[in-house]
Amino acid sequence: MGNQKLRKIKEVNGWKVNHPHSASNNVYAIFTLIFSLFPLCLLFIPLYSDVPVDFRSGLNGLDIFRYTIDKLTELFSQLFTGSPSVVATNPYIDMMSQGLFDPSENPVMSQAIMYTFVAMGVILALIMVLSVVLIILSIVHLAKGYLKSSAAVKRIAITDFIFTLLIFVGFIFIFFTVRALTAPPMDLFVWLTAIPLGVSLFFAIFFASFHGSHFRDSILEKDLKLQDEEITVEHVSKVHEINKVKYTESTTLPPNLESIGGHAFSENQNLIVANIPLNITKLGAGAFANCLNLQVVSIPNSVKEIGFNCFFNCVELERINYAGTKAEWRKIRRGSNWLAKAKTTEVVCLDGTVIVNPYH
Repeated sequence: MGNQKLRKIKEVNGWKVNHPHSASNNVYAIFTLIFSLFPLCLLFIPLYSDVPVDFRSGLNGLDIFRYTIDKLTELFSQLFTGSPSVVATNPYIDMMSQGLFDPSENPVMSQAIMYTFVAMGVILALIMVLSVVLIILSIVHLAKGYLKSSAAVKRIAITDFIFTLLIFVGFIFIFFTVRALTAPPMDLFVWLTAIPLGVSLFFAIFFASFHGSHFRDSILEKDLKLQDEEITVEHVSKVHEINKVKYTESTTLPPNLESIGGHAFSENQNLIVANIPLNITKLGAGAFANCLNLQVVSIPNSVKEIGFNCFFNCVELERINYAGTKAEWRKIRRGSNWLAKAKTTEVVCLDGTVIVNPYH
């Protein structure tokens, strides 16, 4: 019964509740799995081709990766044994670094092209590692129905885009270098690199926006506890601010909060009594604006600032309690119209009542 009730809860005190195997979780997991296969297109789709473009042949990521391994093996064997055990070679890379111009006349540029390919091979290896991590995360996500570190997928997608962009920049460097060194200029079809770059950009934008709209400022259902018909939240010590609250009726807030964000409870017509916990130092702009059924507010003496329009249009607000003296109340910074159109203009302090200016 308790689990069924928790299943129906959309939010608790401004935090969206992340339910296992929800539609958003399933979509996120499936797209993560699809994205984890993305490096395959970097390995097997040509990133460079001869004229005319032939998608069945050309220089792909696997060729670059093999060339990188051979080149690094050649360098290490040369360093430790004095003679290379393997000589790195690839027809396309050799053509661009040596075959289109005289490398003896441009040794620096020839070496620059070769080592640009080596750098791209290293980046490809890092992309493959990220791909393995994504596969693991997607399997865990599908199996458990939720992912505790959903932001990790977003960060990996952005990192993957940066790596793919570096590969694209490497090919652009090679393109302009070869064109400058050959007479007549040689046309290289490096625009093929833009295809995986576009795919990577799409996934980076998708995961960033999807995470922001569905998982940011959320808590897992397993962190909710139902006891005596009251829902409490566990394991949220890192959350220091309440954001937008749409459904929550109770304002039993965690004691570790430091501020209530702007418009956090605005237009919440379920709200009747707001007991603001100790340690809150700021009530954001419009935090309780247009709460038409709010009747009583209790403010601790830890509050140092009340934002503008904080209790604007709280037409049923009859009493504001302040857990401090009148002198302490007068030191609180209050924004314009903080109590405009409210039912009361009095604040009850420990040593008496203060008649306040609702507009200043």
